[in-house]
Amino acid sequence: MVNKYYVCPRFCRGRAFCIMVVSYVLYIIFGGLVFMVLEKPQERALLAEVRRLRLLFLEQNRCLQEKRLDQLLKKALFAGKRRIAVLDADADELNNDFTSSLFFVTTYLTTTGYGNTVPLSDEGKVFCVLYCLVGMPLTMLLMSSSTQRLLPFVTHAPVCHLQERWGMSYAQAALLHAGLLLTCTALLFFLLPAAGLCLLERDWSFLESLYFCFISLSTIGLGDYLPGRTRSLTVRRGLEFATSCYLLLGLVVLLVVLETMLNLPQIRSLVRFVNGPREGPLMGVDMDELVLSESSLSPGNQEDGLDIVEVSQYTMHISTISPSITEEPPALRTQFISSTVP
Repeated sequence: MVNKYYVCPRFCRGRAFCIMVVSYVLYIIFGGLVFMVLEKPQERALLAEVRRLRLLFLEQNRCLQEKRLDQLLKKALFAGKRRIAVLDADADELNNDFTSSLFFVTTYLTTTGYGNTVPLSDEGKVFCVLYCLVGMPLTMLLMSSSTQRLLPFVTHAPVCHLQERWGMSYAQAALLHAGLLLTCTALLFFLLPAAGLCLLERDWSFLESLYFCFISLSTIGLGDYLPGRTRSLTVRRGLEFATSCYLLLGLVVLLVVLETMLNLPQIRSLVRFVNGPREGPLMGVDMDELVLSESSLSPGNQEDGLDIVEVSQYTMHISTISPSITEEPPALRTQFISSTVP
């Protein structure tokens, strides 16, 4: 008789990848429906307000043609999206100075791309394509190398310290360290910058500032919020330079956090569950979770011209649950190494 409590996990394990794909598609559909329900009323209200103001302006200025007004509004919106001053068109301040150009390059190389600053000339567009073809892989290589250099100090050393001083297993120490690292990252790169933006940008709430930090470091970069839009040119340049440094440093820190989370035994077990059991090299960080087989034969014993050597085998601890374990425990394997007797 087949145990029904055993068939269900085995069924899910064999089809875990398909279940994950279907779940992800459903998750996308769910997000689209929720976003539509939440944002559609606000969109309709804003559209009605714009239409009302437009009709009111045409009634008050009957000498103005509707077509000419539409042309002016389209041109103003086009210029406004590219951060060209529309209300202060008489000012001599330009956005394509060195600091703003540096901010534009940083957002493109980090794939954030707020969309507020774009090349206007054809030569600039060609240069942007060629520049990013070289710069984006170089940026990814630099961030990956920085992450690998930081991991021994930020992740491996603290985990080893928790194991040695507190007597924790690797799974417990890694989980505790990941929680502390995630908390510190959220505090230093999301909550504190959001609080600072609230003080600098009087029109922003804390939620809007936190939203900007998340949109920036997640490289989504919608561009609906940018610091310094309503401030003077000097303040805006300073904020753009600070945002560039924030992006470069914050992305490296997030990569360290992501690499730390992916190395958690719980996450690796989930990946193995989705991908199915695979053969691979034994990770050294997991050695404390395994048990070395006690029985072994000395290599000096000879029998019929053969040296019988029992290779030390690492087996899963009795308290460790792994999806790669089959129904029956594997038998003890002995490797026979033949050698020529002189």
